[in-house]
Amino acid sequence: MVEVTVRFRVWVEIDGQHLIGPGGYEILKAIDEAGSLSGAARKLGMSYRFVWNYVNRMEKVSGIKLVETNRGSRGGARLTREAQQIIQYYEGLMRELENASARWGGLIREVLEKSRNRSQTLKY
Repeated sequence: MVEVTVRFRVWVEIDGQHLIGPGGYEILKAIDEAGSLSGAARKLGMSYRFVWNYVNRMEKVSGIKLVETNRGSRGGARLTREAQQIIQYYEGLMRELENASARWGGLIREVLEKSRNRSQTLKY
């Protein structure tokens, strides 16, 4: 059996500007899980500055607040309702694309196998 893999990389743009892709998704998920930008940065092996700048850029592109930070001795951060929705929609989009890629890979595999089987029977 021939192995066929359909690969893809997806990101979402607003007016031609990058909003979220795999990296932004991972950052938002890590903030949600860690409860802080610094915790998310540590978890992902990124600098705090990089994570902060990435979130800041996403907020500028989207025009909405995605992460609410708590200032003071406690610190911390949490995703806004809108950021949580964006994560959910991105996850749904990825699930649909993974299903589609598996389906298309199967269809292409069928064509190849049928063609290979046919060409083998024609050999003398």
